[in-house]
Amino acid sequence: MLDPSTQPITALPDGYREVRYLSVNQRGMLVWLNLMSLIPLVISAMLIFGLGQVYHEELGAPLVIGELPFTLPSWLGLILALLVLPLHELIHGLAIQQCGHRPRYGVKLLVLFATSDGAYFRRGEFIRIALAPLVCISAAGTIFILFLPADLGHWIALAVTLNAAGAIGDLWMTAVVLRYDSMILVRDEEDSMRIFARGQT
Repeated sequence: MLDPSTQPITALPDGYREVRYLSVNQRGMLVWLNLMSLIPLVISAMLIFGLGQVYHEELGAPLVIGELPFTLPSWLGLILALLVLPLHELIHGLAIQQCGHRPRYGVKLLVLFATSDGAYFRRGEFIRIALAPLVCISAAGTIFILFLPADLGHWIALAVTLNAAGAIGDLWMTAVVLRYDSMILVRDEEDSMRIFARGQT
């Protein structure tokens, strides 16, 4: 018998009412988020570039396998680093899929997104989906730096840093939903979200 607590929710259950609506398009929100993105950017840059500096220069990079047979052009390195943007959304989509919903990808106002139409996420599910790209890319990037040559590791570090800065919206939404109890449901709407709680108006 299937556990109903693990089944995907595609219709708002009886007794639930919308208690909060949040949109990145609300007045001043984009400016605030862009300013706040400097915090994870700086923290990530200090940690990941610091790790690369210490590991490759002071420790002699004992785990690095070989060296690149050529110098990676800056334009190619930048393209590789920017691939973290679609990868970020793909990881969101995979996390959505793990929760039993079908992801949809798109671009809105030049910003990539992953969402799921008609899906209601439990608080824990929503937090896992929101934080999955930050956790996975940061962890994978740190491991890659230990095995890749310094030239390539530099661009990986840049990708991890860009991803951390781009995750400010995910961190913001996570902080908001954590203010509510575990019984809430969240609906993602590309550039906004709605929070529903039981027995509230």
